[in-house]
Amino acid sequence: MTLALRNYPLTAATGGTLALFALVPGPWKGQFALHGYSHDVAHVLAFAAAFLLNTWRRRSGALVAATSVALILFGALLEALQVKIYHNAFEFHDVVADATGVVVGLLVRSLWAR
Repeated sequence: MTLALRNYPLTAATGGTLALFALVPGPWKGQFALHGYSHDVAHVLAFAAAFLLNTWRRRSGALVAATSVALILFGALLEALQVKIYHNAFEFHDVVADATGVVVGLLVRSLWAR
């Protein structure tokens, strides 16, 4: 674990930040909770930023694809943890918003590569 943190500090930081916002303690969650359109936009922006931060120096298409899949699975894992911790329903639309963020990141990255 320590080796992974030392070798991939940006990945650890972005993953930790996403987890922090997703799993903020109950009393604080209500203060920061977004609803509707702004909630979906926050998911898209967060996952697009996480994707871009973790792939901006990568040249390998395989690593970029693996990062895409890993981020989408991480988003689903965070939703599952919210179900376990807060006993709310699994919000599939949040996972779709996370995946949309990754796709937006892919599009932005492809425009930068030109």
